[in-house]
Amino acid sequence: MGYRRPVKLSRPWHRNARRRSIVALAAICGLLSGCGDDRPDQWDAFVYPGDDLFDYEAIRGFKTFELCQVAAIDRLQSLRPDGGGDYECGYRCGLDANFPGMNICKETRK
Repeated sequence: MGYRRPVKLSRPWHRNARRRSIVALAAICGLLSGCGDDRPDQWDAFVYPGDDLFDYEAIRGFKTFELCQVAAIDRLQSLRPDGGGDYECGYRCGLDANFPGMNICKETRK
């Protein structure tokens, strides 16, 4: 018998198993990162009547950004009829453990 070249076996099952493992790992990471966020699923308004950003009034619990914005503008106009001050609306806000008294939001808009 003569020399026979080794046959290279293709292993598509190996490649698919690895791909499935990567997808499963990504799904688990996504679930875990979402589970750690205990901030409420709502918009909160922060009204700043003056220039001091530590002096603010929070109005919490809006279902949409638009409702938050209307409430913030109305409150600011009642506090500052002269047009001064500022506001912002934050989505999924909560207190930061590293900075007591400071709110951290997933998103902010004006």
